[in-house]
Amino acid sequence: MFQKAELESLRARKELLVLQSDANRMLLAADCAQLRSPEIWMAEAGSLARRHPVWTAALTAAAGALAVQTVGKSGGISGGIGRLGKFIPLALTVWRLFRRKKSED
Repeated sequence: MFQKAELESLRARKELLVLQSDANRMLLAADCAQLRSPEIWMAEAGSLARRHPVWTAALTAAAGALAVQTVGKSGGISGGIGRLGKFIPLALTVWRLFRRKKSED
């Protein structure tokens, strides 16, 4: 009798865990579909620009200055791409710093 009740309890728990796993899979699939959506990315970029207008203006000005320098040089675009490659690690470091600060808040 005791074994029967315990087995039934384990079976019910297993069923609950399977249902939870299915629900988590469905949530993960929905999140992945959202991440692939360009509308979500555009909305997030817009909200980020509205939340940080000073940073947006500064980064836009820096990108414009870099574009003018790239096109204006005799090396043309290929030289500018090489210089842009030097700025990518710096930009990633700054981005990670802000992400870390945001997660701490």
